[in-house]
Amino acid sequence: MHNILVTAAHAAIDSSAEIVNGTSPAVPEVVGWGSYIQAIGILLLLLGGLYGLLWFVKKVGMNKGLRGKKGGKLTLDIEERFHLAPKKQLVVVRFLNKRLLLGVTDHQINLLSETETEDDSSDSSDTKEFKKIMGQLRDTDSDS
Repeated sequence: MHNILVTAAHAAIDSSAEIVNGTSPAVPEVVGWGSYIQAIGILLLLLGGLYGLLWFVKKVGMNKGLRGKKGGKLTLDIEERFHLAPKKQLVVVRFLNKRLLLGVTDHQINLLSETETEDDSSDSSDTKEFKKIMGQLRDTDSDS
């Protein structure tokens, strides 16, 4: 036990002598301007990378998943719009095999009606009849 204490004391004296002389590896190195410039450079690279990623997302578009082509057809399509008042409109949206009538305002969107459609019914008699009715509504709206 005595030998362990003596060895520990000698090690402490040796390490304190190295610290006083400045040769100890435990003494931290002084940080210079080069480290700050390197940190700023890395920060600018990260910000540039984020800006590039945002530009790419804006250019390519993340919301194209709904407008992507599925079998040569768009999966989301706005078929018709009818403006009721400023910032208030009726919108007919075709999504997959459904036709949705939406009431759209500047604060909310409400589902008014939903009907099933066929895959290739873009020019069906229902669509022509609907466009005819919307045209009549538009004509009566413009007359008033």
